[in-house]
Amino acid sequence: MEFYVVMEVIEKILQPTDWVNAVVVIEKPDKSLRVCIDPHDLNKAIKRPHHPMPTFDEAILRHAGAKLFTKSDARHGYCSLVLDEESSQLTTFNTPYGRYKFKRMPFGLISAQDEIQRRMEEAFEGIQGFFVIVDDIIISRKTVEEHDANVRSALIRAHEKGV
Repeated sequence: MEFYVVMEVIEKILQPTDWVNAVVVIEKPDKSLRVCIDPHDLNKAIKRPHHPMPTFDEAILRHAGAKLFTKSDARHGYCSLVLDEESSQLTTFNTPYGRYKFKRMPFGLISAQDEIQRRMEEAFEGIQGFFVIVDDIIISRKTVEEHDANVRSALIRAHEKGV
């Protein structure tokens, strides 16, 4: 828990809140742990933004004719989404060490994928050969020079936008 507090993903909360979610700890493939909430009841009350998700067919069309590809993962993509105070309060969860709330978007919220897709598309808008599905990124171009220039542009933009 302390790691997530230090990284400013969660913070301890003492005041009463309208929602308290159960905590779920999941082992990731690399054997590290991910702290999640079980937002089953909360998801019923959230108004989902419904941002359109790209399709596989769109990905194929976007990369037609490309010869060079880079696939990347926005490793902490969800954590780049800072919650406003009202939303943060709704993510309160109980642990044996006290109650905490997420300061950044937790996994499992019904609106999470729509929100990260929208923000990623906005962050990388205008970069040629760039395609994003949630936190997975594909960059493709026909020549080494174009490809390398786009990868550099994407890295600079990711740094500027905090994703």
